[in-house]
Amino acid sequence: MYTSFIGKKFLSAWNTKVGKGLTARQFFDEIMFKDFFDSELHMLQVLNSKFVNPSVKGTNQEKLQMLHGQIAEAVAANRADASFFVGYGAAEVKAGTSGQLTSMAIQLEEQEIYASWIGAALALGFEGGVCLLTDREELLWKIFEGWKAYRKFLNGTPIIKGRQIETWNGVWITHLANGGDPKGCVPKTEEKVDEKKGKYVLIKTIGWTKVIFALCKQFPDEILTTYSYKLGKSNETLGFLNLHLPEVHRLFQFRDKIFLNKSDSILTYQEIESLEPYFYFKKAAEFGAIGLRALEPDKLRDYLPQRDPKKNKGLNLTKVEAHKQFQIFKLWIYAMLNRTELLELAGQIAQILLQFEDAGKERGKKVNDQLSEEVQGATSLRVFVDKLGEVLALFPAASETFRKTVDNAVKMPGDQLPLFVALIRFEYNYQKYQPKSD
Repeated sequence: MYTSFIGKKFLSAWNTKVGKGLTARQFFDEIMFKDFFDSELHMLQVLNSKFVNPSVKGTNQEKLQMLHGQIAEAVAANRADASFFVGYGAAEVKAGTSGQLTSMAIQLEEQEIYASWIGAALALGFEGGVCLLTDREELLWKIFEGWKAYRKFLNGTPIIKGRQIETWNGVWITHLANGGDPKGCVPKTEEKVDEKKGKYVLIKTIGWTKVIFALCKQFPDEILTTYSYKLGKSNETLGFLNLHLPEVHRLFQFRDKIFLNKSDSILTYQEIESLEPYFYFKKAAEFGAIGLRALEPDKLRDYLPQRDPKKNKGLNLTKVEAHKQFQIFKLWIYAMLNRTELLELAGQIAQILLQFEDAGKERGKKVNDQLSEEVQGATSLRVFVDKLGEVLALFPAASETFRKTVDNAVKMPGDQLPLFVALIRFEYNYQKYQPKSD
């Protein structure tokens, strides 16, 4: 189990750093148990475990001894289940979490089982109950340092629900990545009502993109391999995913390169990180990796070229909220295209189209406005090139810019052309509705 692998990797690093040689069981007893389970509010949820199952009576110390006995019996019988081997399959083939069972005679090891508890407690959780595990020791150590802070938060927060260590880890790492004081991590909470227990509060899970941005800040030049899963009444495995963090970091690089000196279009890092994604994480994981494509901003598709020209949507840049959204759209497209020449050409074409429309108005003709709109709404390379040609026939001064544009468009991957056309439209809107200086 990957939870065991992570647990053992962290334990090795911990032993080296503190100068000890604890086994996984010793670490569980001496380090984890006190904070995680030896209090009224537990920190980790392991479904049906001795610490969770309501039918198991006794003190926390007694439940610990029961767990030790259960694990010893399981190793002797070479038979395990997810109630004490975290992330493992169910005990029976017909159960909902039986997908990891096998007929192969694999010998269970006691230390593997205890290590799975350590590894599970080092997962980063976010919305949807999804968790990420990675083997980067420096990250695991930062997560570990947050355990004490979570215990302190639980002890000091009335009617708080426990057993949210993964959610806490996601909040904690994001807090640190944004320069937060380790002593001042106060997660957002929400109030719930249980028919039997009454009111309680729990930590709000954060969006998956916030965790990705936090990792991007720590590892901006690395592709980070992670294991993604969801444990509950049925286990769900998304598998190993590479996080292409250099791609994600391009958002910040382009922000500094293009936007920083423009007071009317500045985006703060916090505004970039507030990006609402089009894909939820499980859908994004279907790409096989998480990078810029997975971070496509929500509602961007509303502004991409449509087959029905009447459905092409414009942006009302007079509203601050729409203006910020527009800047996020532009920034993401810039990062996706990743070619300065295309960015410059989009701005130049937008300027030419505005001049072209003005020239038509001087002659009292509406054909220029129509052609401009058709260029900005082109849904294929053929239409895009044809419409540029029609504009050029009426506005020869644009020949050199259009030649460069067509050369680049022909070489573009098919999925990038709609983004480039949308960028032209965005630049057009931006230039058209900018206040005119006296």
